[in-house]
Parts: sequence; structure tokens; C-alpha cells
Amino acid sequence: MTRCVAIIQARSGSSRLPGKVLLPLGETTALGLMVHRVKKAEQISEIIIATTENTGDDILCDEARKLGVSFFRGDEQDVLSRVYHAALESKANVIVRLTADCPLMDGQLIDAALTEFFAGDYDYFSNVIDRSFPDGLDIEIFSAETLAKTARECTDPWSREHVTPFMRTGSGLTVETGNFRVGHFKSTANFAHLRWTLDTASDYEFFCALAEHNIESLGWLDIVSLLTQNSDLLMWNRGITGRQINFVSDAEAGSDAGFKRSVQHLSRALHSIPVGSQTFSKSYLGWVMGQAPIYAKSGSGAIITDIDGNDYIDYMMGLLPVVLGHADPFVDAAVVRQLSSGTSLSLSGEIEVELAEKLVSLIPCAEMVRYGKNGSDATTAAVRLARAHTGRDKIIVCGYHGWHDWYIGTTAKHLGVPASVRDLSLTFPFNDADALADLLKRHDCDIAALVIEPTGKAVPQPGFLEEVRRLCDQYGVVLVFDEVISGFRIDMGGAQAYYNVTPDLAAFGKAMANGYEIAALVGKKEI
Repeated sequence: MTRCVAIIQARSGSSRLPGKVLLPLGETTALGLMVHRVKKAEQISEIIIATTENTGDDILCDEARKLGVSFFRGDEQDVLSRVYHAALESKANVIVRLTADCPLMDGQLIDAALTEFFAGDYDYFSNVIDRSFPDGLDIEIFSAETLAKTARECTDPWSREHVTPFMRTGSGLTVETGNFRVGHFKSTANFAHLRWTLDTASDYEFFCALAEHNIESLGWLDIVSLLTQNSDLLMWNRGITGRQINFVSDAEAGSDAGFKRSVQHLSRALHSIPVGSQTFSKSYLGWVMGQAPIYAKSGSGAIITDIDGNDYIDYMMGLLPVVLGHADPFVDAAVVRQLSSGTSLSLSGEIEVELAEKLVSLIPCAEMVRYGKNGSDATTAAVRLARAHTGRDKIIVCGYHGWHDWYIGTTAKHLGVPASVRDLSLTFPFNDADALADLLKRHDCDIAALVIEPTGKAVPQPGFLEEVRRLCDQYGVVLVFDEVISGFRIDMGGAQAYYNVTPDLAAFGKAMANGYEIAALVGKKEI
């Protein structure tokens, strides 16, 4: 007869949140809530709390007695040995390894994982390698034979502390692994962006707020549904990333250990991508090699994680269009809803008008709207429209306006732009109204448009934007505000609303969709 035993690793020590597993949660403790939910797994024969021999963990043994479950005490650092001997003592054939910082663990989910484990005839089966469940529903299942072989053959201290890395054959770890049949437990939909683990004070506040909704008997999908109905809970700790794991020691990787994968990936990328990046401003050329991140893996809220697993506060936010934070759940949910209806239909849709009306209501100069994919699209459309409207060819630029010929020809990156095209674009310094006046006077009736960032690296001096507006009116020049950066950031109506200076046309970019590819050219109906 198969005997499945759930072993919950627990200790009272925690550098980030001491005593976290015994913190009060609802009518019980965090560990108590977890045990209550694990008991709902029908295929589990016994639950064991595997803790340490430290006297500080005596309270965990007392808690286990109160909860009516077994406990086992072993080495604090050699957790593999602790789990192995706990399994031996319980005469387990199959072990379900859990950690005590997962109070929302779902017994029915454990049953589902066990069913797939037995059907697939695996040695090791988990949802922690190819993640699709919320962080905090981590389940690892392995046979007693797999555990015994791992306990005998695994010698790496890091792997013994984390118990299962040796079992994860083929998962790409840089530590040694054994030769095991590995399976992946996956959700039909990806919920890996949700954080349900107890590691910080913010996590604890989240769980306390969640516990007010009588969650003891709710399945994990019921909790997802509960979160979607309570946006404050959904947003609570989305900016905190998961637990950090360092697979390579500094001694193994040298002084650049924290960026080893980034440097290796750059070497690979340079064979097929110029400067190793599709965006020049995101390339390695702006960073100190081996001392800074180069490639990102994910983002959540204000945090970005690089491919080496390092977390950073992201002040660039995708070069500024990500105004609500990475992976905003409401924006992403709206995108997913639209995906189910198609992405490139053969006719216009109602939502195009709805958005246009919204932009007209928000932006002072907006009387009509045309869409594009990015800021370069929108500013280029403004230039073409201004030339058609005025019958003139020359453009004055002030700021950064994308990569098309009419602008990039004014910069040091002008290779490939014909001289005849470059001659059509002129520049002047920001906040220098006299220089602009001289430029307009010299070229008089040749200027179709002035494209300017109304604010950015420098803010406009009092009266500057007003003088720009007056000069454009005087010379019949179409005034275009490039609000790709300022739009929806300093004011929902853009810098023009904030400074009360209305251009003729304005370009807005991906900030309107928190980074998704959309832009808009808005402006006067007559143009």
C-alpha cells in the first residue's frame, strides 16, 4: 500500500520576518492555516512538521501537538538529511515536500498533483521549475527511493540545504543533479505573477487582510476569484518579487558572479543581434560590463528582475511608458480579454471610437485622433501632416523624437539618412526662445512644423512655451508637442494641460497602455 506523507519544513528563525510561521492569522496561526488546508488532501496519510533541533524551535513542536500532526527534529543546515530521516521514521513511500511559508496551500491541489505523479511514473514531480501556479502553492513530490538516492549522492551544501535541486534533472541548474525522471505540474492558465508566500511584513499584512474573508475552506481558484473582486488585495504586494536563489558562488564565478548569466547571454546575442539588443538605449553600451544588469527576465510593480535573479528598483520603467508599474493586473486583464476576441480584425472596432472620445475629452488640443504603434509613428505622422497642411518642407526639432529620418538625421546616428533629407530638419536649444525666433526669421516661410518636447530633462522656464506658441502663430508654423514622455505622466491631459499652452498637434505613446504598443496623433480637426 502506498503511503503518501506531507512533510512541511518549518523553523522559527527568519532574518526578514522572525517567527513568521507562528504569526496569528485569522483564528489560528500561519502554520495552523496551512495544516488545516493540507488536511483536506485525501491522498495524504500523515502530515509531519520537519523542524530543527534548536531550542528556539520547541514552540513549533508545541504548535504541531496543538494541530494534531507529527513533528520531526533534525539538522538546521542539512535540511535534506532532516527530510530524509523524517520520511524514514514515517515509513513514507511517497513524500510531498512543502514549506511553512505557504499558508494558502490547497489540499485538493495536492491530490491533483499526486494523481498526475502516479500516472506519469515520475521520480520527481513539481510546479516549481516550470511555474504557472501562484508563488506560495509550491508542491514537490518524489518517491522514497529518489529521496534516499539524493541523500546518499548529493554532496553540494547548497543543494542539501534546499533539499531538491539534485532531483531536478534537466532543469538547467548550475549545480550537479542526478538522473531522475522529472515531471512538471502545470495550471491550464498562468497565475505565476501572484505572490502568496509569507516572507515579509507586507506579505503578512496581505494575509491578514485576506483572512478577513473566511478563506480556510476556499480552494485556490476561489481565492483567485476573491482577489479579482477585491482590487486592493490583488494589488497589495505585487511589487515584491519571489525568494532569491543564487546557484553559483562568487568563488566559482569570480568578481562578476552576480551578472554571470547576463555576460554569457550577451556573448550569444552579439552573434545575431547588433549590439546585442533590439533597442540601442537598452543595450550593454550604457552599462558597466560585468558590474550591471544587461538582460531582464521579468518585472512586477516597481521591481525588475534580471536573468541572474537580481532585483532592482526600476527607475527607467521600459524607457518611461510603464506608468502604472510592470504587469499591472487590470491593464493585463483587459489585454487578455481582447485577445480572446482577435487581435487584427479586418474591420474597425467600437473600442477605437471609445478611446478617441476619451482622448478628446482629456487632451486640450485633441479634436480628432489617429492611432499608431509607437511614439516614432505618431511624431512622423505629425510631420507628414504638417507638411501636407502648409505646403512647406522644413522642420524644426527640439528634444528626442524617435528614429525616423526627419529626426535621426539631426543626431550623430544619422548614417543612412541622405544629406538632402538631413538639410530639411533644423534644431535649437530648449528654453532659448531667442534662438528659435532667429531660426524662424532666417527660414521665414519654409518651416512646416516645430516638433518639441514641452518638458523632459529640463522644465520650461516661465513664459517659454507661451513664446513658442506665439512665434509659431506669427510664422504660420504647425506647433507639435511630442508628449510621448510627458503624456499621462505629469497630467492626464499632458504637459499642454499642465502648462496651459495648447499646440496644434500632439503625439502620445505607449504610456496610454502602460507600455503596450499603441500611440496616437491628436490635434485640430482642420489639420
